[in-house]
Amino acid sequence: MFGISGLTPDIFLVLGIILITIVLFVTEIVRVDVVACLVLVLLGLTKLVPANLLFSGFSSDAVIALIGVMIISAGLERSGAVAKMTHYIMRFGGASEKKIQLLLMGVGGCCAGFLRSVGTVALLLPVVNRIRLVTGISKSRLLMPLSFCAILGSTLTMLGTGPLILLNSLLLNSNGLTDSQGKAAPVLGLFSVFPIGLALLICGMGYFALLGRWLLPKAPVNVVTSGNGGSPGYFKRIYGIGSDFCECRVPSSSSLVNNSVRQWEALLPPSIAIIGIKVGTIIQVPPLRKTEVKPGSVLAMFGPRAEIDEFAEKYGMRVSPLTTFAERLNPAHAGLCEAVVPPSSQLLGANLRDLHMRHQFGIQVLAVYRDNKVRRGKKEFGTLTLRAGDTLGMFCEWGALFELQKNPDFVVVTSDYPKHKVHKEKMWLSVLFFAVAIGLIMLGNLSVAIGLLVGAVCMIFSGVITIDDAYESVSWKTVFLLAGLIPLGIAVQTSGTSNWIGMNMLKLFAGYSDWSLLFILGVMASMCSLVLSNVGATIVLVPLAVHLAHAIGADPRAFALMVAVATSNSFVLPTHQANALISLPGEYKITDFIKAGGLMSVLFLLVVMVMIQWLFLPNLSVYKL
Repeated sequence: MFGISGLTPDIFLVLGIILITIVLFVTEIVRVDVVACLVLVLLGLTKLVPANLLFSGFSSDAVIALIGVMIISAGLERSGAVAKMTHYIMRFGGASEKKIQLLLMGVGGCCAGFLRSVGTVALLLPVVNRIRLVTGISKSRLLMPLSFCAILGSTLTMLGTGPLILLNSLLLNSNGLTDSQGKAAPVLGLFSVFPIGLALLICGMGYFALLGRWLLPKAPVNVVTSGNGGSPGYFKRIYGIGSDFCECRVPSSSSLVNNSVRQWEALLPPSIAIIGIKVGTIIQVPPLRKTEVKPGSVLAMFGPRAEIDEFAEKYGMRVSPLTTFAERLNPAHAGLCEAVVPPSSQLLGANLRDLHMRHQFGIQVLAVYRDNKVRRGKKEFGTLTLRAGDTLGMFCEWGALFELQKNPDFVVVTSDYPKHKVHKEKMWLSVLFFAVAIGLIMLGNLSVAIGLLVGAVCMIFSGVITIDDAYESVSWKTVFLLAGLIPLGIAVQTSGTSNWIGMNMLKLFAGYSDWSLLFILGVMASMCSLVLSNVGATIVLVPLAVHLAHAIGADPRAFALMVAVATSNSFVLPTHQANALISLPGEYKITDFIKAGGLMSVLFLLVVMVMIQWLFLPNLSVYKL
């Protein structure tokens, strides 16, 4: 057990604040960002952190880098780059939750080896938002696997995490690049940790693929029924229309060639809608009823795939996934939505067909919900007059919906849709600035914060994103969460708490084998990373790890690497930057992290220990004080 020798009043106060923080995190009496602010207040009142360092978290590289990556991510979204990435993920993953999970985990894990875990998660967070809109899959089922695998994938290279970037310098300063006989050992190269990171990433993907069904929180009932009306599943259940998007190519041999869209719609089953048409080089979304369907035209269809296939076969058409309409019907540009007719509307009593919604507003009405009944199809629309309370299920491009929101004759119910103009002409410019930011970090010998701010400022100056949108894109709740916890890490180091814990741990586990010591060191690093920053935990523990390795005649790089990698083992609390970033959008509780992260933490340590033993420690030995 830990002894009380060396326990000073400052150490006692720091341990007390840590305990209060953990209790408030677990019980969720208040929000996590409020807890972080409380930590700042307690540290200030107890003077455990000097006044000039108390608010240093707000100017720390970690927080500035997070703000920079959020702005860059928003710029990529505004330019349509995120929409294109979403399109490819949806193209390969379809609407399958498991396939999309695996794609996100794989992409996130590989990118994190160069972009850091928090940068990767911030970049892919808008992608997850778009996926939820089009598939109805809850973000809580996607964000945690993405974040966990981004954390795991950040160990693929020595650039993936702050501890790995610092490791060679720490080894040099603590005499860790020499063995017990004084012989020099080479520094760790860029891909020295790749086998460890790859094993961790594969383990994480398999973990969620096999156990995610039970470990991840169930989707709330209101995920697709909240009134936003953004998912095909919601429209299928409420209006009995749609479920799949696809397109049909019309050959010259089709019996419906040269007929108008109005004539085509008269033959369609009520559950299918034509939501777009391409004739020659002209694309209409939604299609005007008077438009003639010429040979070679392409129709965008929304409906049950089996019924679309049957209709296409009957009239000699070929069905395929969205390709021609992939950009125009991307969830970043268009989607399903709802509006209600208020009692004050001047359109009460007007015939829906006579309103010409497609021509006048650029909106296609798919169905009308009234008195617990659904009206749909040309036959029912022909005699339908609007009443107060009618709910219109619609499809349109988001620009048209934004304009409809200004019309007092309708109350737009859908709120979760992109309201910003998409600058598709600047997509490659935004990708260029993103690449410049990453290049400066990797090759320009600049800090992550400076590199990302360069990319963010370039996007603002070039007009990819406005300064107001940049401010809006920053999650200030996450900023306060991290900025409040960073000074706690400073207090743990300056008060002597870290040294007190480390020395007691060394005394407690004297005489253990190197396997046991390696595992214990990993546990210590994991626990310290929950209350310290991962960089702070690495700085404190690497000298102890080198001392241990020299004492047993092992490779100091192996023990130091265990520390640097294990500080990423922050899954049971949302204290890691990547997990903090997803905790609010995913509506996760602390118990969700404990449930999914507990077993993940154990597997993490076992995999790292086995890989390091295989790479660095072929011989067993015993450490004696």
